Amino acid sequence: MRIVTVEEHFHHPQAVARVLEIAGPGPIVPDDGFGSFLRDFMPDRDSAERLAGNRLTHMDRVGIDVQVVSHGANSPGNLDHPEAVELCRMVNDSLAQQISEHPDRFRGFATLPLHNPAAAADELKRCVNELGFVGALISGTCGGRFLDDERYDLVLAAAETVDLPIYVHPGVPEDPVSHAYYAGAWPAALHFLFSGPAFGWHAEAGVHILRLILSGALDRHPGLKLLSGHWGEFVAGWLDRLDEAVAWGGAHLERPVSTYYREQVWATPSGMYNQNQLNFIVAEIGAERIIYSEDFPYIVRDNVTEFLEQARLTDAQRHAIAHGNAEAVMGV
Repeated sequence: MRIVTVEEHFHHPQAVARVLEIAGPGPIVPDDGFGSFLRDFMPDRDSAERLAGNRLTHMDRVGIDVQVVSHGANSPGNLDHPEAVELCRMVNDSLAQQISEHPDRFRGFATLPLHNPAAAADELKRCVNELGFVGALISGTCGGRFLDDERYDLVLAAAETVDLPIYVHPGVPEDPVSHAYYAGAWPAALHFLFSGPAFGWHAEAGVHILRLILSGALDRHPGLKLLSGHWGEFVAGWLDRLDEAVAWGGAHLERPVSTYYREQVWATPSGMYNQNQLNFIVAEIGAERIIYSEDFPYIVRDNVTEFLEQARLTDAQRHAIAHGNAEAVMGV
């Protein structure tokens, strides 16, 4: 069975260093243990910065045929600064060069400079038409703005034009949100985790998808394809409630929320290999709306293939999730 995974990340060290230099300190106030926590939390450099090496060894060992790779933490795509344009181009060119060394094993998602929507739209088209990328990934907001902001219609239209998806990935919440919702009488490491991979950035990524629906962006762009990780960032399990509650506000949208979701959004597991979650999401949106992912190098699983092989699925569902849906949506 062919295995394609689509939420897999790399770091461009020069771009990351420049993003950290420009953006300055984040919302976490370090305490005595925070530095050592971060050193242990972050993946090893070889896995994060190279497509060959540890990554390719892991793929061979667990049975992944193709990874779709995108920039991970401290991405220049969310840098609200003019330099983001050149940094994103550097990241994309570097990724394309590494993919060219193993073209049968890797594909790419573009990193887009959301600071400049026109440049972001142009970069998406360049990455698809010249570099052979299969979509784009954005991580959270840029300057506190979500993709439903009207300035990003250029980016959404570009994604429609190339007929490839935007992966709406979690990003670090803005400082005021992080402090108000996730800081408390606990260590800095727990603030980081609560606001990020434990809960906070997943909730925000779900809000991001909902804003695109509720704003009418998906009516303006009915061909737009969206990917949402971590089993749909809470939203995929909340569709009935959303349909009911949004309808209380009157006829604002052309379709029910669940219809937008089931027609224009695909969910991925992001390495959260849990049979109960798989059962529920298959029941809610169908196996044809699920695309496989591991979240390498942040999540490294030994059972990438075994989970699907042993899952309570029909053969048709299993192959759709493993590779068929990615082939149909992205031509991987």
